[in-house]
Amino acid sequence: MKHTVLSLLLSLLTILTAAAQTYSIKGRVLDKLTGESLPGATVQVTGNGANTGAGADSEGNYQVPGLKPGTYVVRASFIGYKMLEQRVTVGSQNAVATFRLASDNATLNEVQVIASVAVERETPVAYAAVNEVKLRETLAARDLPMILNETPGVYATQGGGGTGDSRINVRGFDQRNVAVMINGVPVNDMETGQVYWSNWDLGDVTKSLQVQRGLSAAKIAVPSVGGTINVLTKGFDDKRSALARLETGSNNYRKASLMLSSGNLPGDWAFTAYGSRRTSDGWVQQAFDDAWTYFGNASKRLGRHRLSLTALGSPQKHGTRSFQSLVGLYSDAKARAIGAKPVVGGNRGFDYNPYWGTLRRYDRDPETRTASNLGKEEVLNERSNYYHKPQINLNDFWQVNDRLFVTGVVYASYGNGGGVSGLTSTNSSSLDVRDYQTDFQGIYDENVRNRDVASIVKVPAPTPDNPNAQREDTTFDAESRSKQFLVNNVNSHRWYGFVLGGDYTLRENLTLSAGVDGRLYRGLHYRQVRDLLGGTYALSINNRNEDPATRLREGDKISYNYDGKTQWLGGYTQLEYKTPALSAVVSGTVSRIRYKRIDYFKARQVTVNGQQYDVGFNQTQTIDGRTYTAADGKTAETDWASYLGYSVKAGANYNLTEHNNVFANVGYNSKVPFFNLVYTNQGRLYDNVKPEGITSIELGYGISYPSMKATLNAYYTLWANKTTNSVTNSSGSIVYNTVRNVNAQHMGIEMSVAQEISRSLQLNAAIALGDWRWTGKGVLVQTNEAGDFINPSEPEQPVYLEGVHVGDAAQNQFQLGLRYEPVKRLYVRPSFLLFSKYFASFNPETIVIESSRTDSYRLPTSYNLDFHMGYDLPPLRQGKMKLGFKASVLNVLNQFYFTDVSNRNSANVIDPNLTQAFFNRGRTFTVGMFVEL
Repeated sequence: MKHTVLSLLLSLLTILTAAAQTYSIKGRVLDKLTGESLPGATVQVTGNGANTGAGADSEGNYQVPGLKPGTYVVRASFIGYKMLEQRVTVGSQNAVATFRLASDNATLNEVQVIASVAVERETPVAYAAVNEVKLRETLAARDLPMILNETPGVYATQGGGGTGDSRINVRGFDQRNVAVMINGVPVNDMETGQVYWSNWDLGDVTKSLQVQRGLSAAKIAVPSVGGTINVLTKGFDDKRSALARLETGSNNYRKASLMLSSGNLPGDWAFTAYGSRRTSDGWVQQAFDDAWTYFGNASKRLGRHRLSLTALGSPQKHGTRSFQSLVGLYSDAKARAIGAKPVVGGNRGFDYNPYWGTLRRYDRDPETRTASNLGKEEVLNERSNYYHKPQINLNDFWQVNDRLFVTGVVYASYGNGGGVSGLTSTNSSSLDVRDYQTDFQGIYDENVRNRDVASIVKVPAPTPDNPNAQREDTTFDAESRSKQFLVNNVNSHRWYGFVLGGDYTLRENLTLSAGVDGRLYRGLHYRQVRDLLGGTYALSINNRNEDPATRLREGDKISYNYDGKTQWLGGYTQLEYKTPALSAVVSGTVSRIRYKRIDYFKARQVTVNGQQYDVGFNQTQTIDGRTYTAADGKTAETDWASYLGYSVKAGANYNLTEHNNVFANVGYNSKVPFFNLVYTNQGRLYDNVKPEGITSIELGYGISYPSMKATLNAYYTLWANKTTNSVTNSSGSIVYNTVRNVNAQHMGIEMSVAQEISRSLQLNAAIALGDWRWTGKGVLVQTNEAGDFINPSEPEQPVYLEGVHVGDAAQNQFQLGLRYEPVKRLYVRPSFLLFSKYFASFNPETIVIESSRTDSYRLPTSYNLDFHMGYDLPPLRQGKMKLGFKASVLNVLNQFYFTDVSNRNSANVIDPNLTQAFFNRGRTFTVGMFVEL
């Protein structure tokens, strides 16, 4: 009896204790796209008699305590994101609920569909994403690609150092073969594949930046051999706000910007507008920067349609350093480090730029030879860039019904501008130099004196000793002819396109996607006299349709003048299977691309009986008894060159557990050559131009916990029948080099880790190890401007590239970064980056003898340390105003290393004395502040 009572008392005590025991629901609130934390997110818990909540800390962690056992509804919300809820059961221990919120930036969220943004643990590709917070904290007045160096497999440099002149390689493929899309619209140049980052200053308006390496998730046919970069700009926020930023820094850097968002207005309207002004002297000598940027978005919901109109552009001009120089010109120490000899007049510093000089203009009387109207000394750039490329997109997102979602975008881009360079009367782009700078004063002095003799008349000049003596009275031309001058290399374009696609749910786990992509492009290319540098005219060059003695003035066209037309029509289809454990996709694209070249400087063409005859200025052609002149002809244009390209790819992701996943993909891309690989500089169609074949295979493994994320993947890419074209000048004659049937093999492994060590300390690291080599034996074909073989007895020469490393990017990479908050709202972010196994670029046509095959020059290992910090004040004015400060120091250790290496001399690919290079910038800083209402 005694024991029974005791048992009852113990049981009752246990029940009462259990009833009194409470637990917590905790977890993290993350951005679904990037996996980054969302500090300040709100978590609300209801049910089982509770109505409570908590806010997420700076790392996105939250904890709601004091909950009795039972079932609760947990809702997570954050401004600019869609609310998400989960049903959570609390038993005899604390419960965990992690939320990954999707953006409620309506335009952005829907654009992700068009842009084919990869999703964690679903899309079977290797990718990395940079969110708005990281962009704001670490971009530090750099071009957008530079922040991607922390992504494994990515190598980005600032090129010659001018603002916007950056370039990026992914897995060893340059940016001509990396697809770049802004809000789902392709922006690679339609003729060359290049990306000109100076066309946009998108850092402040980018909501997310995603790099998909290798086979991307892009549905449309884009040149994604190395990967795809998706830039997603802001749409509109769901609240009214104003954000102003000010920045200053080294080299007289200044930037001011303002962004206004209307929030949701009556009638489901919303607007976002942004503008900025940026100036800088540049860290390279005379690489000045002067840019404006504008961005605007208007959105309207109409029934099941969401319409969005976006316009953006950056009218700018900046000084450039177009070509690398011999290493010794920058530094004797760096020259010795690679075994090169010092250069006479070298050791001029890593910011050395030969493409500028000083000038004082004046007038000169040809008879008295006296100067007047002497101007002030001015600094003049031989090389600079000016461009404005407004781009306008109109998107329609149409939720037709619960099973069909249709997206469409029509866009237009009007690029106007080009690059400034020097030109001589012999059509050479190399101006005279003096003291290792452009000799503008010497050029001006010669041009202003260069007047032709108009007449020589003998007139009486008697003397006491010779009353019949005569002298020659010389009369000079009233105008002076420029032998060297500046030109604009204009590369304007008119680009129109559309992307139309639909996703149809066949059944719960199966979706069929299909669409079309159309583009019309016309590039306008010509040289234009910019500055005659003391002369009053220049003579016509290369224009078969005008008198060679024609005097050209500033603004007239010279040297070349042609249009390139591209017509593009493609289609895609994709079948996607998705369950919580397995995601699988099979897709294919096909595209028909046509090119045409219209040349206004080639002789006009007369067509008789189906045969074309050239009739230039002051020429005639007599055919079947009839005489034709240029007036009877038409502008020279080629026939359409048509190519068919296609791609097929398949991949699958399998979630082994809640925290582990594996993925694999395989694909083949028949790549259509770009316009500039189809026609020579003189408009002749290259022989036997064929699509190239790229085969890719990839395997990957991922780990995902609230406090840790890690990815490991291996890739293999074989680029078969790769074609390279170059132009050389041999003994004054133009030679066109085409190397075909060369294979490039790229393989490697990549790993990235993001670890939350504590609530105030996070670590991120990236490692990439690559092995990129040429394989097989290629074929070299050399022709002259008339299309005749340089070596008729052996028109196809072998090129021996087996085992030679692919140059132009570092093959190994190591990155380590931290984000630490010693006190609330104060962060510091050091980032260390190391690149190795970097081989110099070279021209494959130089290895035409097997015994001469040798590897390209391997550059020393480089390393860099950057440091970022910032502090956000506690919210002011009852939480209605935010104020923050930030600062960055780039290249803290002030180390200089090779970033871009070429061998334009082409004489010996391993001779360090011929190595030409660019180096990184020295230590620089930026500081800034923002105010948000």
